[in-house]
Amino acid sequence: MNYVGVDYHKRYSVATVMDKDGSVLGRRRLNNRQDEFARFLEPFGKTKAAVEATRSWAVAVEMLEQTADEVVLANPYRVKAIAQHRFKTDKIDSQILAELLRIDWLPTAYLRNRANREQQLILRIRCFFVRLCTRIKNRIHDLIDRQSEEIRETAAGFSDLFGKKGLAWLRSLDLGNPCGTLLGQLLSSYEGLHKQVLESDKLVQELFDADPDCRRLATIPGIGKFFAVLIKTEVGDVERFAGAARLCSYAGVVPRTASSGGKVWHGPIIKQSNRWLRWALIEAAIPGKTADAELRRLYDYHCRTKGPKAAKVVVGRRLGCIVYRVLREGKQYYSKQECARVQNGTAS
Repeated sequence: MNYVGVDYHKRYSVATVMDKDGSVLGRRRLNNRQDEFARFLEPFGKTKAAVEATRSWAVAVEMLEQTADEVVLANPYRVKAIAQHRFKTDKIDSQILAELLRIDWLPTAYLRNRANREQQLILRIRCFFVRLCTRIKNRIHDLIDRQSEEIRETAAGFSDLFGKKGLAWLRSLDLGNPCGTLLGQLLSSYEGLHKQVLESDKLVQELFDADPDCRRLATIPGIGKFFAVLIKTEVGDVERFAGAARLCSYAGVVPRTASSGGKVWHGPIIKQSNRWLRWALIEAAIPGKTADAELRRLYDYHCRTKGPKAAKVVVGRRLGCIVYRVLREGKQYYSKQECARVQNGTAS
């Protein structure tokens, strides 16, 4: 077995091949083309390759999967901590990856399959469209707030300025130039993006309908269809987590901890985590505690003692534990009240 370290960049990569004894067998700068990777690695026989989880790492992985016998994904933060070097070049980086892979010290990251990566892309593009829509809506509100008192009062009378009636009113406004032109441009951009969001929602619905785990996750308080699909996609294979605490740590809903000399210090939540999963769990905390009495009691207690922000994180961590159980056991969520009603009904 030979070991390959690939320092991947947008237009080219540098690959270093090392044998089991640590001797460098070959090194070359390659254009990111499948045929170049194949021609370079073919003479080395059986190979195991490593590439760091940087931007667009999936391109490098897909090329290597067709050529190398095994491909692993390296965690760039931990690689840097283990193998800091005074000099940093592409050749040195690729050699470090090959060396760590050879001695089995390479800290790896979760290598998602192609289907999972495509689901991530659907969800993140939808979030991108929603963020753009929100920014445009804020600009329209700002533009309306600069107008006359009559226009401001009329706008305030709509429960949803971007509902059917509100949009019709906005289109009918004659604000003159330049405000009228700007409003028309903003409305045109908003309507186009809103259409893209609706089309993305159809793709999310298809993912939800096709996966029974998503339907089970949607039974958890505060987690609707979109968050169910997002959580299932970001978690991937739940078997890779040894317990609920590991999943919560991956989601970043646990505090930083420092322990020394018998003293323990807990700080803010960790940031080197899956930010999408953290966002979903914390955003689901408020609707979750509204729908579930146990979560509400948990939130109220920590809200009194630590404040609302910390309470949201605590409820998000509890939701993370519930998510783990639902995915691991393949059962939907039942609250204590629902379980009690079922038991009472059975007993009677």
